[in-house]
Amino acid sequence: MRRFRMSWLTAIVVVAALVVAGGLTMTSRRLAASQTITLVAAQSQEAIPLDDPSADAWNHSVPIEVPLSAQRTVPPMGGGAHTVRVRALNDGERLYVRVEWSDSTPNTATDGATKFSDGAAIEYPVAGSTVPALCMGDPNSPVNIWHWKASWQADVERAAPVDVKDAHPNMQVDLYPFENEDTFYPPRVAGNIPARINRTGPVDNLLAGSFGTLTAAQDQMVQGVGKWHDGKWQVVFARDLNVPGDYTQFSTGSKTDVAFAVWDGAKNERDGMKSVSTFVTLDVSPEVAQAKPGVGFSSREIGLFIVAGLAWVTAGLALAGRIYLHGGQA
Repeated sequence: MRRFRMSWLTAIVVVAALVVAGGLTMTSRRLAASQTITLVAAQSQEAIPLDDPSADAWNHSVPIEVPLSAQRTVPPMGGGAHTVRVRALNDGERLYVRVEWSDSTPNTATDGATKFSDGAAIEYPVAGSTVPALCMGDPNSPVNIWHWKASWQADVERAAPVDVKDAHPNMQVDLYPFENEDTFYPPRVAGNIPARINRTGPVDNLLAGSFGTLTAAQDQMVQGVGKWHDGKWQVVFARDLNVPGDYTQFSTGSKTDVAFAVWDGAKNERDGMKSVSTFVTLDVSPEVAQAKPGVGFSSREIGLFIVAGLAWVTAGLALAGRIYLHGGQA
């Protein structure tokens, strides 16, 4: 009897393994973390509102988990291990990317020397046949970066940046005759990106061709919004697929590379102190985005999973019967 029970136990394990393997094979799913990750931006039939990162339209997208690690290439080094969940959609005219990650405290203020903002960025190659250097590209393969900051989001929602009086409401100043002279605002005059005060959105469109070359693009056409809720940031970036200028171009049916970065203001992260990912593949798909029931499988994938499961169960039961008839020997 013991040999009989062990034979059926073995058969059950084999059947279960075959069902899982068959389903994963039919749906092109992989369990290995070392797989080539592809972010699919299917075409949404629903409007994708920029003011609501949790809109129902995103339920029709397939999320991927992208691991991040500390930036250890050039000073100032920093960051740590993170995982961002990324979704993407297109509507035939625009590309939308949503980045989500855990952050226990929202940091939206930079009104002090030791206050730093949470942030997120997406990096794409601009041109060239080779993949750019991971951080900030290189002279032969420049990158186009979309950068969102929680502090910029707060400024836009306030319709004005935080003033000294806002940060220190009890301060007293008798007279400051140079308040409106550019000489006393060198970061603004120099065009430093964080010092911009005429901000209309929380996302900057940037270009870089190596470390130390990051500049604000002449055309600020990237839109976005970020919301913090229940210990998580959700940030949506959006831009037309094709735009004039030397920026990353997208089109339905095309693929490119994309990388991600996040900053945690509570850990004093800023500039090069950030968590970064390697490049993954972005597929701007012409296929229509479908509702993803359950754990993110489409109805077609679930149907294929069921068919594959039935086929493998049949094969497994035949194997189990063979084991039983031969007394535990296949």
